[in-house]
Amino acid sequence: MFTKAIKSILFFSPVMVCTVSFGQIRQNNNDKDHSKIVSDSIKLDTIIPVKEKLEFVVEHSSEDEIHNRKKRMTYLLRKAHVVYGDMTIDADYIELNWDTGDVYAEGKRDSIGNIIEKTKFLQGQQEILQDAFKVNFKTKVGIAYNIRMTQEDGIIIADKAKRVNDSVMLLKRADFTTDTYFKEGKDTRPDYFLRAKEGKMVDKNGKKTLITGPINMWIYDVPTPLALPFGYIPAMGEKRAAGILMPRPGERTNLGFFIEDLGFYVPFGDNFDLKLSGDIYTKGSWAVKAESTYKKRYKYSGSFSAATDNRLTGIKGISNGANAFQKNNMFQVTWSHRQDPKANPYWLFNANVNFSSTKYYRESVRNQYINSGDVFTNNVNSSISLTKNFETLPFTASMNMNHSQNYNTGIISVTLPNLTFTMSRIYPFAKKNTPKEGLLQNLGVSYAFQAANQVTTNDSDIFTDKMWKDQMRMGASHKVDLNTGVTLANYFPLTLSSRYNEVWGDNHIIKSYNSTNNKEEKTIVKGFNAYRTFDFNASISTNFYGLYLNPNKEAKILGIQHVISPSIGFTYTPNFRSESWGYYKPFTNKNQEQDWYNQYENILNGVGIPPLSNSLNFGISNNLEMKIKDNSDPKGFKKIKIFETLNFSSSYNLAAEEFKLSPIIINGMTSLFDRKVNIQFSSSVNPYQIRRYLNASGEEVSEYVDKIGLGNLRITNMTLGTGYTFDNSTFGGKRFDAKNYKKRGTVRDENFYYDNDNYAQFAIPWSLTANVTYNYNKMLERKGKSTGSIAFNGKISPTPYWAISANATYDFIKNEITYVRFGFERDLRSFTLSFNWTPMGTYKSYDFFIGIKASILQDLKYNDRSRLNY
Repeated sequence: MFTKAIKSILFFSPVMVCTVSFGQIRQNNNDKDHSKIVSDSIKLDTIIPVKEKLEFVVEHSSEDEIHNRKKRMTYLLRKAHVVYGDMTIDADYIELNWDTGDVYAEGKRDSIGNIIEKTKFLQGQQEILQDAFKVNFKTKVGIAYNIRMTQEDGIIIADKAKRVNDSVMLLKRADFTTDTYFKEGKDTRPDYFLRAKEGKMVDKNGKKTLITGPINMWIYDVPTPLALPFGYIPAMGEKRAAGILMPRPGERTNLGFFIEDLGFYVPFGDNFDLKLSGDIYTKGSWAVKAESTYKKRYKYSGSFSAATDNRLTGIKGISNGANAFQKNNMFQVTWSHRQDPKANPYWLFNANVNFSSTKYYRESVRNQYINSGDVFTNNVNSSISLTKNFETLPFTASMNMNHSQNYNTGIISVTLPNLTFTMSRIYPFAKKNTPKEGLLQNLGVSYAFQAANQVTTNDSDIFTDKMWKDQMRMGASHKVDLNTGVTLANYFPLTLSSRYNEVWGDNHIIKSYNSTNNKEEKTIVKGFNAYRTFDFNASISTNFYGLYLNPNKEAKILGIQHVISPSIGFTYTPNFRSESWGYYKPFTNKNQEQDWYNQYENILNGVGIPPLSNSLNFGISNNLEMKIKDNSDPKGFKKIKIFETLNFSSSYNLAAEEFKLSPIIINGMTSLFDRKVNIQFSSSVNPYQIRRYLNASGEEVSEYVDKIGLGNLRITNMTLGTGYTFDNSTFGGKRFDAKNYKKRGTVRDENFYYDNDNYAQFAIPWSLTANVTYNYNKMLERKGKSTGSIAFNGKISPTPYWAISANATYDFIKNEITYVRFGFERDLRSFTLSFNWTPMGTYKSYDFFIGIKASILQDLKYNDRSRLNY
């Protein structure tokens, strides 16, 4: 944040009880007339001597010393050392005035007058090196030229400084930088600095407030337009301080020139802050955003933000064509709250809210959503939950708010509140502290209750009377599960289960046919309604192992293991659609035929009312692996999984009048190249014959016929997915090992190792990830439909300071590139530079960013974004 930059510009650490610390003195090195420092005519440089006794005894030593009783001066030469109170001064030359208490210290000079060894000023635990300085022990006032001091992450350099008293300091032309090389003395000039002509720093109770005049940024000794008319930074020295946020100028094709993120930051104590910012565009668009973070240690933490955009595009007065005028008002609200579980394990409150206009991410004036990929967001969800856990009881109660939003359809679904009460599984007939035996002792019971209000609406109806009156539904459900099991003959686990569902609702449906408009109509009748369903399930399974061991121990294939896990189950559900249950009601359709409908289909939290079902469920799971010889392995062999899983499943409904056999589901997973490439696949196979004929209109009609045969098997759906990441080690490359090189050198902050021919060794890191997806659908159509794409994601660092990335998606069915994005990053010592370019597609744009790496100046940056075409 830019305020943090100003905060640190002229921040002098309290290393001096009675003066400032001083650095390089920018005067003529050949001029050794020290009186110039004290005889300057400007008020800032004046120290008024007073006749007071020194508070402490001055201790001193040197290789040579001269005492001038007439002038009442002491001169310490070579390796001079002075101790006064908690201050220690080491220099090549020191002057002590007996009457005024003035002390002047200077570093060692060479033959032409340049400082080659700095003075050392030590107070407490902090040490400061400088060329020369002057301090008065009595008045605690100091004057310095060209000071240089380290503060937090940066360095302060000022032409002149005067400490008026313990709480006020005056400054003339101060520069601040976080350049690491300049800070460590590896470079004589910083690559950037912030400059203020005048400043005043006030220290009150250990908290420093800095007030400056105009301040701006210089890069490589060139002034830039990044400036502020003044600076006021309260409470310097704290981690956070209030101040103005640095805006980002730029230009966007259809929105005009802009200033983004112009605002103010305010911290409220240690637990809460507020950031207000806005964007202004020359073509009329604007945006406002408020952000806040909060935290209480060992209790909770979170963040909140609210934004509104007013986006204007096109030309006013034009309603059609590419330049048609459009105005969109959009908003976004996000909230994230995390409770520390240690604060209260029995009461938990968490929130994750993301609610916005349907077009917000795709058409917001904030172009950063393109580079982050948020423009491709199709669904967002929110949840707020309050959960109560009971310490000694198997119960859990919770109250939730849930929200889901589909950006493609514009449908918004909000559930508020959603109450749940659950009882985890208990075994009422089991004996305590003994193993459970038999069906009765293994009988487990669990219960769940859920009640909710739900609204399904859209952007135009949300929070309107129509939403509250016509689109809200209420409902509740009770679910009781019974489970038990036993193992038959030690090899066949038998599982028995049953579920009871009871649903309560606030409406039911009356369906009728309106002969006037020839339409079927539904009338929703409000009032309490309830229905109940239940079922019974039984399943049994086991494992069969097949093992082949090759007697030839020198063979490549040493053995094969095949594990087959068959399972069969039975499900019984009564015919709840029969007239006797009263859930389905008849009506006369347009053909004057009696039809039946579910009168409770609109009830919230309802379950489907099933027909009669006597179904046999069966499946087979396979695992196939092979042991091969491998001399490089310490064991002498390794295992390869041919199929980690290969599953076949289906069901047969004995109660159905036709199409009793369900489609056969096949899915599995395998891996290749030492399990570096995983392949997942699934498919559905329909065993029924298809009949095709022409209707009265001459159109071809296709339908399934209840005839099963091997010749009728056809794949109706298939999906395939795989991916692999290539990197330095893929093609036999070896990782860089410093042990192989004896020579070492440093280039900037990076350490390089050198071979015997003095070539620097640097392993260029790179990676390329390819993900393949394929989907095939063919129901009753003569020709199936396929979709497939390959997504590439590559990264490479040709030098330690360059990073290049690229993303691309290729549709190999349509034979076209659907998405391309390039990214470049460069480490510029104190700066980070990045450039992102999307040259094609809906969101054609570029993004340029440059910012300072230091944590205290992370918000000081220039960001230029341009969307080339919508």
